[in-house]
Amino acid sequence: MLSKSEILVTKRFLFSKKTEGYVSIFSWFSIIGIALGVAAIIIVMSVMNGFRSNLIERIIGINAHLNIYSFEDLIKKKEIELIENDLDKNTYNEILYSIETQGLVISENISRGVAIRSYEKLNPKHYLYEKIISNKISSISFDQIIIGDSLAKELNLKIGEQIKIAIPKTDKSLLGQIPRFKTLKVVGVFDFGMYEYDANLVFISADLSRKLLLIEKDIFNKIEFYVDDPNLINSFKNSIDNSIKNHELDLYSLSWIDNNSSLMNALKVEKNVMFLILTLIIIVASMNIISGLIIFVKEKNKDIGILKTLGFSNFSILKIFFTIGITIGVIGAVSGTLIGIIFTENINYIQFILEKLLNTELFSEEVYFLSNLPSEVKYEEVLFVFLISLIITILSTIFPAIRASNIDPVETLKNE
Repeated sequence: MLSKSEILVTKRFLFSKKTEGYVSIFSWFSIIGIALGVAAIIIVMSVMNGFRSNLIERIIGINAHLNIYSFEDLIKKKEIELIENDLDKNTYNEILYSIETQGLVISENISRGVAIRSYEKLNPKHYLYEKIISNKISSISFDQIIIGDSLAKELNLKIGEQIKIAIPKTDKSLLGQIPRFKTLKVVGVFDFGMYEYDANLVFISADLSRKLLLIEKDIFNKIEFYVDDPNLINSFKNSIDNSIKNHELDLYSLSWIDNNSSLMNALKVEKNVMFLILTLIIIVASMNIISGLIIFVKEKNKDIGILKTLGFSNFSILKIFFTIGITIGVIGAVSGTLIGIIFTENINYIQFILEKLLNTELFSEEVYFLSNLPSEVKYEEVLFVFLISLIITILSTIFPAIRASNIDPVETLKNE
C-alpha cells in the first residue's frame, strides 16, 4: 500500500504542472496507445466470433446437420427405414428425404448454373419458409419454384414471372439429345444472408424432380438429419455409420463439420493469428511506457535525490514509479475495453454511417459470404484481453521502477 506522501508524489509526477508538461504528454500517449491496442483486439475478435457464429448458423440452417448419400447415387426409402429402426428417436429431431441436382435457370437471354433442391415433405416452419422475404408460402406446387434474392436481382425476376430450368438429363429426338426443360412460376424469394446460396440455390417440388430425373417413388439421392446440438454431431454420426455397416448398406454419411472442416479450421487459425498480431500492438504501446518512464526517471533524478534525502526509501521510490506505470496501464486497458465493447455493439450503425459518408460499400456480400458485418462479444475473451494488457503493462513497468529506486542521491545532487 502507498502512504499519503507516496500518493501525493505519484500524483505530482503523473499529472505534472505546465512547466513540466513532458510527463503529462508521455502519460496520455501511453494511455492512448494501450487503449487503441485493447480496443482493436476486442473489436476484431468480436467480429471473428460473429462471423463464425453467423456462418455456422446459416450453413447448418441450409445444409442439414448430417447427410446420408449413396455410392450408387440413389437411396431407397426402405434402406433409411432400417437405419431409423436402429436409432434412438430422442437422438435426432427431424429427418428429411430430398432430391438434389445441378441445372440451369434461364430468363430471357440470361442463364445461370444453380443447385436444384426438393423435399418429399417439408415442415411449414422449415428454415426455407422462415427466410422467404416475399409473400409467405408453406408449400411448393408442381409448376412452381422458389429462388434467392441475389438470383432474382441478377435475372430481374419478380413474383409471378416465368423462368425455365434445364437439367443434365436428356431426351432423344430426331435432332439428337435434347436437355430437359421446364417452365416454372416464381412463387417465393428467400434471403439466407449468404450470397453463395442466395445466388446459386433454387427449390422445386419433389414430384417435378422425380419427373425430370426419371426417379421412381420412394427413391432419393440425399437424406438429411437434424439434431438438438450440432456441436455433438460426431456421436450421432457414429451411430449412423454403425447402422450402415451392420446392414451392409452401400451408403455413407457426412456431417456439417466434415463438409466445412477446412473452413472451420481456417477461421480458428485466423482468429488465433489475429489475436497474436494485435497483441503486438499492446506490446508496442507498452514500449512507450518503458522508454517514457526511463526518460522520465532521467529528468526526475534531482527530485528523486531530494526525496531520498527527505527519507524516502528505495522501496518507496520503486512503488511510486511502479504505480505510475500501472495507473497508465489500467486507464488505458479500461478505456480500450469500453471503446471496444461500445464500438462492437454498434458496429452495424457505424458501418452504415461510414458507407454514407464515403459513398461506398464497405462489406460486399459477394465477397464476404454474409450480407452484413456480424459481431458477438464474448465477455470471457474481453476479460482475458484486459488481463493480458495489464500483465504486459506490469512487466514493462518493472525495469524503469527498479532503475529509479537505485538512483544514488549523493551523485545526483552533486551533478546538479
